[in-house]
Amino acid sequence: MTGKTSTVIMATVIATFLAACAKEPPKCSDDDTFSLIRKIVLDQIGGGEGLSETEIKENMKIEFPRASAFDEKIKKYSCEAKLIVGGTIQLPITYESQLDDKNQHIVSVGGISRGDLFAVQAGMIEGIKKSRANKGDATKPAETPPTPKPAEQPITSPAPVTAPIAEKPQASQQTTWTPSFDCTKASTFSEKAICNDPLLGKLDGALSENYKYMLASDIGDGARNDLKTTQKKWLAE
Repeated sequence: MTGKTSTVIMATVIATFLAACAKEPPKCSDDDTFSLIRKIVLDQIGGGEGLSETEIKENMKIEFPRASAFDEKIKKYSCEAKLIVGGTIQLPITYESQLDDKNQHIVSVGGISRGDLFAVQAGMIEGIKKSRANKGDATKPAETPPTPKPAEQPITSPAPVTAPIAEKPQASQQTTWTPSFDCTKASTFSEKAICNDPLLGKLDGALSENYKYMLASDIGDGARNDLKTTQKKWLAE
């Protein structure tokens, strides 16, 4: 007997003003459309604070965009593309790009399941970690030995990069994730499913590390309490 997990469709709308003379909505492959898609996805998975625009583009690519339909009456493109996150996570997405009656650009993204969001989050974390590690190695002199320091001066490590994803106390040190709980004590259907599926186990571990990081971050007591409340509601679902 096989079970089919329910999906949560993401339909987020973000608008930005265009020039007053614009008559056609940005197409499926326009940079403005891509930028809003990335923002929508980042808003859903969280953790985008502290990331540069270059890092976001490098680790969240949108390839093979195409228009599946165009409604001239309401100036709306219906689009399809492939979302590639961290160079490892790939999934098809659908989205719409249109102008409203105030000449605002509106983009909506749909068809992404909750499980997909977990995978996207994990892929983004790994992609940012690898890209920063590679750039750090590239900036080191290839053959120049380190300058000796006097014995009385302690050798200190470089200051850590102050960005949310890079500062994760444990996730940044891991190459793989495991379930966030002891599988020998798994009792509920969800816990057993996570323990029996390697991918779900990795995603559960990545999500747990991200949650712990956010709780330990300097986000203020109000935001921390809101996060705990949201987490409890999510677990209940």
